[in-house]
Amino acid sequence: MTFGPKIIPHSGGRVFPGRRGINPGAALTARSAELPAAFSAAIPAVLMACLLLAGTAAAQSEVRIDDFSQTMDNNEVPDKWNFNKIPFTEDEGIYFRFVHDDSDGTHFIHLKSGKDNSYMVGKGGFEYEVADLPILEWEWRVVTLPTGGDVRIEEKDDQAASICVVIDPGTFGADETLCYIWENKGPVGAELTSTKREDSKYIILRAADTDQLGKWYKERRNTLEDFKRVFGYEPPDEAIIGVQIDSDSTESSAEVYYRNIILKKR
Repeated sequence: MTFGPKIIPHSGGRVFPGRRGINPGAALTARSAELPAAFSAAIPAVLMACLLLAGTAAAQSEVRIDDFSQTMDNNEVPDKWNFNKIPFTEDEGIYFRFVHDDSDGTHFIHLKSGKDNSYMVGKGGFEYEVADLPILEWEWRVVTLPTGGDVRIEEKDDQAASICVVIDPGTFGADETLCYIWENKGPVGAELTSTKREDSKYIILRAADTDQLGKWYKERRNTLEDFKRVFGYEPPDEAIIGVQIDSDSTESSAEVYYRNIILKKR
């Protein structure tokens, strides 16, 4: 399992916005001459709105990521969310659903994979500085594991569940990715580098040989400290949060639920 280096957007989803290596100001200046005057005049206002949005995120002490307000149709994402399928995996068998129970306000995200699926849904519409909101809390419940999955072996690198801090996600992939994963065997607590991509790091939090399938578990991590420890430096750019399911290498299937995904200052 790995996010990148080249993520191809599914035809039904939107790509994650990326910025590193691009000078937005220069691009806007160059293109503004080609735009009608009304559009050119609006560009500074758009830039100011983006800056205000970023400032608002930095000022918040808590942000709920899974804050959608209605149940979505199968394989449809709410506003500000994106769906990306890992390259060279199949569409058949992919199932995800965002569920909102109006009776009690319960949210959860339900993911299933088929025989040759690997995909991520992420909140591409909320990019943030990891240092501003370093604490990540969430709950997850794994129902089905990919048969024989083992993150340490490239040919078996599948996991039923991973929640990831994705740095500078873009149309053609991402830079650094830190994923907290639910493994088949563990070892729980291990910090590993992807066998497929050097810039993807994993921390094993749960494993089927020590934790119970079908049970909700609540987690809390300091993603800033974890990132600095596994990469050796601070996050170099803004991030998004994504949840992933993966069963293509083992050609099996998996199933997981996520809920109460929250970023906090402390």
